[in-house]
Amino acid sequence: MMKKQNKLGRGIVKWQPFASIPQQYAGVRKIIENQKKIPQPILDEEEQERINYILVEATESMSEVTFVYWINGRIETEVGRIRKMDHITKEVFFIDSFDCIYALSIPAIVDVVLA
Repeated sequence: MMKKQNKLGRGIVKWQPFASIPQQYAGVRKIIENQKKIPQPILDEEEQERINYILVEATESMSEVTFVYWINGRIETEVGRIRKMDHITKEVFFIDSFDCIYALSIPAIVDVVLA
């Protein structure tokens, strides 16, 4: 039987054995992390309006929401109650289940779901 070859090859993994010096290891690790990053999703106007509507509704009802947001090339998720929205700085301040207050940039929000 013939082995199936990966079309992409081993990629950056083939350079792992050459990372014998700590600086080289840090450099290779940084390259691998940069390859995993994704670009910030671009939302159309309808999606932005839907997110704003849910944010306002959750602020008025003090209900929990799940935030899906983009930061440093990754998509993250947080759950909490909205404490305040600041339209001047475009930030949402929310409280998580441990009563910690976080600030989240509104343009970074990809999706919001009422919990």
